[in-house]
Amino acid sequence: MTLEIQMLACLSTGHVDEQTARELDALVENPLPAAARDVPDIWQGQIVAERWQQYGWFVWVRSPGRDAMPSSLRACLALAEAAGATWIQFDRDCAPIDALQVHDW
Repeated sequence: MTLEIQMLACLSTGHVDEQTARELDALVENPLPAAARDVPDIWQGQIVAERWQQYGWFVWVRSPGRDAMPSSLRACLALAEAAGATWIQFDRDCAPIDALQVHDW
């Protein structure tokens, strides 16, 4: 058996706008029903996310439904994907980077 290794990009939670941050928190607390996964306009039903303690979230870079996602989240996913990452760890203690917009909330 071969060990599978995946790359994790660490980004500041500040790269996600406040409304999207609230929606990620709500999604982790109350996942949408499976039927929402079949509706491409409901990005919350398409994304794979988990809470990173009280610090942020883990988000699968290849989550489908990007066209319906908020632009701040789309930009983070695109940057991480271009760098070869499989997951993003959004962490409130991670320093912001110049390549992405920073949202002050």
